[in-house]
Amino acid sequence: MAADISDPVMGRKLIPIGKLEGAVVLDEVHPVMTEGALERTGNPLDLAIVGKGFFKVEKNGETLYTRAGNFKLNSNGYMITSDGGYLLDENGNRIKIDGNVEIQEDGTIYVNGKRLTKIALYGFDHPEKLEKFGYTYFKETKESGKPKKVHVGLKEGYVERSNVNALREMVGMIKALRHFEISQRVITSSDELLGRLINSVGSLR
Repeated sequence: MAADISDPVMGRKLIPIGKLEGAVVLDEVHPVMTEGALERTGNPLDLAIVGKGFFKVEKNGETLYTRAGNFKLNSNGYMITSDGGYLLDENGNRIKIDGNVEIQEDGTIYVNGKRLTKIALYGFDHPEKLEKFGYTYFKETKESGKPKKVHVGLKEGYVERSNVNALREMVGMIKALRHFEISQRVITSSDELLGRLINSVGSLR
């Protein structure tokens, strides 16, 4: 129901006529958690998650989560993400590789044929409520729930590609542009009509 507006000059109540959008406002941003297609690389440090889960990463003193599994070794032999975040094992420790590495589907890491540690994967009750952090990271929130270890598979030598459908997103942008243009025309027409009304009332004797 439209609220009454008092006219300070005439001393009477005015009732607004309809509702008009005056601007484009970003309502909400939420990540889409569908899985992307897998691409084979042959690199033993590239890992793709098969199922719903996240790697646990330490970066600049913060605990973050990601599905981007294109890992490499830094100068000290630790497994890191493409921008320097440390991959953590099931005990929350950094993973140091010194030798020939083999990573099993369950995340167990073997170096020179000996078991080193295991990569843990984590899930959330409401992953769509995670906070986006940078390009590939997410942070835990109250709405997402606490991270829990999940038993999903890993594919060594693969990376997960983007789950964005470029064609669908372009269609969505075109629709948004058309809506903006229509709203702009409505505002212009409304302004012209109000201008004519004011000029007509002002010319009455």
